[in-house]
Amino acid sequence: MYHQYLNEPVVFELSHNTLVTLTLSEDISDFVVLQAMGGPLLELIVTQEGPQPKIALRFQPLIGLTLDIQPLAPMALNGRHYAQSILRQQGQGLRLYSRMGIAPKFCAAQLRAGVAFKIDAEQGLSLALASASAAKFELVSLEHDLRILHEPQVILLAKELLARQYDYEASSESLAVYMAEIEQVRTDLRALLQGELGQSHGRLAEEALRLEPLLLQKRQWLFRSYTNMFERPNYSRAANDAQHIDNALRKLECYELLASPELTQMVHRLMEDDS
Repeated sequence: MYHQYLNEPVVFELSHNTLVTLTLSEDISDFVVLQAMGGPLLELIVTQEGPQPKIALRFQPLIGLTLDIQPLAPMALNGRHYAQSILRQQGQGLRLYSRMGIAPKFCAAQLRAGVAFKIDAEQGLSLALASASAAKFELVSLEHDLRILHEPQVILLAKELLARQYDYEASSESLAVYMAEIEQVRTDLRALLQGELGQSHGRLAEEALRLEPLLLQKRQWLFRSYTNMFERPNYSRAANDAQHIDNALRKLECYELLASPELTQMVHRLMEDDS
């Protein structure tokens, strides 16, 4: 569900208690971090239990991750204090989110300082956030994860336009508005690809690259319907509607039948003079 935010999974084998720390690189701007807060920062799955358990980690590409493995007491790892732990078994997992109701700028500041959680591998796999991090972040088990993914606004709008059922028989003004809306979203997608978020998140860039040609196809179909309204039905005639021309010719024939011979002859002479 969050494949566009997270990188490929990395498998780690645990033998002792492990301290996992997430930090931000100095070259990552707060603007990129604020946009990325809509998704999880990290996802952990237990792939193997036993004496040497294994975990699969996926995290956002803009985050740096370090693992400090050391045989210390569970609640005294590096002298830190921890929140309530979550027990995980094989096939289970959790995700790391910023807390609801906390301003994203404070979460970004804490992420720059470092967000840490411990993994106790000696008595089953139990995980707990450091108290300093638990104030702004939380670990949510997969089976209780009810958060709705908030993608970047341009991605959501692009998907909405692709799912929209357009009225291709609408007026030319409406079709022109539809095409302008699609073109604006395509421009925003290209800006996303060239911006920091597109450079930092390869999966989001792939999503934008996938949506952009689909929007182009939809715009081309709208443009086809738009131009059909002004196409000439027969290239031997003018660009006016053929039915209107036939009606005009029938009306001229009626005028010739009703007019006097002298008037008809005078009209023919005037036409000859114009030619």
